[in-house]
Amino acid sequence: MKTVQTTVATRRTPEDVYAYLADFTHQAEWRFDVVTSELISGEPGQVGARYLQRVRPGRKESESEVELTEADRPSEVAFRTLDRGPVTVRGAWHIRSAPSGTEVVCDVAIETKGVLKLFEPLMGPQLRKIAARYESDLSERLNA
Repeated sequence: MKTVQTTVATRRTPEDVYAYLADFTHQAEWRFDVVTSELISGEPGQVGARYLQRVRPGRKESESEVELTEADRPSEVAFRTLDRGPVTVRGAWHIRSAPSGTEVVCDVAIETKGVLKLFEPLMGPQLRKIAARYESDLSERLNA
């Protein structure tokens, strides 16, 4: 399993940040590899809400289903992918008050299966590069 952590600071309130992150339809606004993200079951911001995302991590576009697994207003939003492929992603945004507004710490874990597990030790640099871009783009979005 590979893990990565990023941190974003914003002047927005924890409640505003929570509302934005808990509705995964917003992910297409700041995640470069998400083309669309639509709610397919449940209620936005509620545990069990599921989203179908069209993703383009490279040249090929595919679908991914993501489920909201924790929703502790206004401090935490957690998720997991539900795809049956060789990669499972779990993560959480921890939202905290800070002197100048809010700090968002994102923890993500990627677990591989099958043949892909052999390449897991080599995934660190690419994962950090993707996480850094997410961090930058989310910061830009929250501070616009």
